[in-house]
Amino acid sequence: MIDVRLRMIWVLIVFAMGAQVTAQTSRIGVSAGMGVTYSSPNDVIDLVNSTSGALERISQFHAGAEFFGVVSFPLSDDWIVKLDYGYEVTSYNIATAFETAQYTVTVHCPTLILQRSLADRGVFNVRAGVGAGYHFGSLSEKYLYVDNMYRASGPGFLAEVEGNTALGDHLFVHLGVNARWEVVGTLTDPNGRHPGQTTGGGEPSLNSVGVGARLGFTYYF
Repeated sequence: MIDVRLRMIWVLIVFAMGAQVTAQTSRIGVSAGMGVTYSSPNDVIDLVNSTSGALERISQFHAGAEFFGVVSFPLSDDWIVKLDYGYEVTSYNIATAFETAQYTVTVHCPTLILQRSLADRGVFNVRAGVGAGYHFGSLSEKYLYVDNMYRASGPGFLAEVEGNTALGDHLFVHLGVNARWEVVGTLTDPNGRHPGQTTGGGEPSLNSVGVGARLGFTYYF
């Protein structure tokens, strides 16, 4: 009889612990961390490869770094809305007959994302979502006596899958993968000038497609 009671008490304790952890994932959360991006801004690649005196060509897709911060708000047991901010930095350096030409692309990516919960087991959760935002980017070029900065802005779109695994009642490890489509627009300097022309004779832009992966931490309040 005592053994049965002990078992019942143990079951109740386990159930209570599980309910408590599950409740954490339905609360407001904040996430932060770093990631890698792998993108193809066609016009930027063309500009780099057409550098005067270039001794090589860079590949169409290039890796960059990302720093991100997120605030998530539960709408229901199945739906979550996220305010996502990512800062991407990608460098394109190419050897020339004179010196190394340096090109750097940075993009600020504030994005509003709607997620659906695919699984929530208390100690981990998996979510998928889509989102959009208005993004701001720049291209700097440094080469011999050239030191220019061009800027562009426009919409960006994202589809993602993320997972969070518990380290404790509130702290989770954050993992994510995403696909991106940037329509950031035409590059211009403060005087309205463009960094050359595309291979088709148009005005270069920061439009790109790519994928990314993230690693960080999430804290649920």
